[in-house]
Amino acid sequence: MSSSKSRFFNPAVVGLIMLSFFLGTSEYTVIGILPEIADGFGISLTQAGSIVSLFAFAYGLGTPFLAAYVGKYNRFRITMLGISLFALCNLICAIAVNYMVFLVFRILTAVVSGTVVSISMTYAEDVASIPEHIPGVIAGVFSGFSVASVVGVPIASTITQTFGWRAAFITIFVASLALLALLFVKLPRQNRLKAGSILEQFKLFLDKRISIGCAIVFLAGASTYCFYTYLTPIFQQELHIPDSMLSLALLIFGIAAITSNVSSGQVANKTGIRMLPLIYVIQTVCLLLLPIATHNLISGGLVLFILGVVMYLLNSPLQMHFLKIATREHPACVNLASSLISVFFNFGIAAGSAIGGVIVKYAGLRFVGIGGAVPGIGAFICAMILLQIMKPGADIR
Repeated sequence: MSSSKSRFFNPAVVGLIMLSFFLGTSEYTVIGILPEIADGFGISLTQAGSIVSLFAFAYGLGTPFLAAYVGKYNRFRITMLGISLFALCNLICAIAVNYMVFLVFRILTAVVSGTVVSISMTYAEDVASIPEHIPGVIAGVFSGFSVASVVGVPIASTITQTFGWRAAFITIFVASLALLALLFVKLPRQNRLKAGSILEQFKLFLDKRISIGCAIVFLAGASTYCFYTYLTPIFQQELHIPDSMLSLALLIFGIAAITSNVSSGQVANKTGIRMLPLIYVIQTVCLLLLPIATHNLISGGLVLFILGVVMYLLNSPLQMHFLKIATREHPACVNLASSLISVFFNFGIAAGSAIGGVIVKYAGLRFVGIGGAVPGIGAFICAMILLQIMKPGADIR
């Protein structure tokens, strides 16, 4: 096969990765510029913090319903409409006259973002040059979010410091329009599958291979974000990293997270979901060691780096697992299946953050790893159950 045909990166693949990057930048930017937004609207930092929690809640709750509903329409048109609405929501956030207008359109941004991500996953088979590249395309889309947290947020923060926080959202608006033009030209127009009714699609959860997979995603998200939510305080208060070196520490962890997302494609290709139990053994052991490891900068940094490398390895294997089952046995549910990772991981984020908050309040920051280990053990158990219930002879890769 010629290199031009087997080339991984093509305009459509790059466009989908950039799409997740812009979606992720829009989601995470608020965290980095929250004080400026609070000052701009004359509200407390606590009140402004509700923007983040309501975004995650709307993303997790609204995405599966909207993704299931739009599945009956032309995929390309819905993608173009979704990106257009995403751009418009960011523009309105940029010019919002008060906090309530801003909050409403952030919630709309969340639901639209989740739906667009879900639909973008269904293009992987169409835009991949060869079948072996499909997991890599999915991993690339997920990695766009990691890159957004490492690169996009600092860029938005710099724009905010120079031109004000509204300029950050205007930048996302303009960039989204440019991306819309690229994807309008490069994405395939055809619909691969037709979706059923919302009720019919939600029957997907009656399949144990799907529901247990969702449980893994939820527990993995809770396990990860129990400590990840408090990563900066851990660096500062437990590892005693000076403020002048904090950005470097966060950058190194961000590189580990990007590596995790990119490597998930290789895991999907080589071992599929068979690797999941080992992933959660490693994650759980590291979380249990965290209270001891953070007594020393080197050991604590090493454990945190390993946690960064494993935290997103589930993405491509489970996404392929969901899509393969839906495509083969529940063809009316592909759109819903493509949303499951992002939906249940967001629910896990909310749960993990809450668990971590309770531990920090009553036991101390040092012990957030112990709290994260509990859902980590649950993820391991569910992964073992999932492998056991797969049909004999089934392709679990």
